[in-house]
Amino acid sequence: MWEWEGENIIMNPKRPIRIITLLFIIGLLVFGLTSCKLPASKGPSIVSETSAGFPVPGETEPTSGIDVSAFATQTAQAMPPVAVTPQATDIVPIPPSPTPYPIATEIPPAPTATPTSVTYVQPTQGSLPTSYTLLVGEYPFCIARRFDVNVSELLSLNNLSADTFFYGGEVLQIPQTGNPFEGTRVLQEHPTTYIVMEGDTLGSIACSFGDVSPELIAEQNHLSSYDVSPGTQLVIP
Repeated sequence: MWEWEGENIIMNPKRPIRIITLLFIIGLLVFGLTSCKLPASKGPSIVSETSAGFPVPGETEPTSGIDVSAFATQTAQAMPPVAVTPQATDIVPIPPSPTPYPIATEIPPAPTATPTSVTYVQPTQGSLPTSYTLLVGEYPFCIARRFDVNVSELLSLNNLSADTFFYGGEVLQIPQTGNPFEGTRVLQEHPTTYIVMEGDTLGSIACSFGDVSPELIAEQNHLSSYDVSPGTQLVIP
């Protein structure tokens, strides 16, 4: 801008023009950069909430051309659906439970054959046997009562005592003196019916009635053997 020539200062006219031009260009650049900035947007003045809990702007000023309400709607649509609790009026059908099988509280008795018409076999008066083979469940007192013989004579004839153990298949000699049994021969009233119980034999059943023989019970009930099963109904003549 200023030059020295010798002792005199001489002004150069070209330098001020260059400086002014440079400052002008710098000013244009600064103005251009500041004019490119967007104005700051303001927040929404009224804010409400959607059913999903997202804020939706009410009366707001436009912010850089972005629709905030559309963004909130899309966000709410992307959320998983909210489970609805059924009200008291909603009736939920209960499936019927399977019908349980009836539980038997009592075991019914086994059916037994009840004779409608019974023709009782009358015992015949035969000759007194000289010997008799005991069946299972029979004993000397039972035989003396059945044949109407004296008990003491029966025991003495067979060398037995009152406490002797007896078993099926043992052969007894029957006294022929004609002296009767001392005591009651009929222990249970009959004719009647009898249900065979566990442990019964045809011999023990005959002895329980006193003067009835197992042969007569078998004949009355058409039995082919002396074996009887529990629950069987027998006719006692």
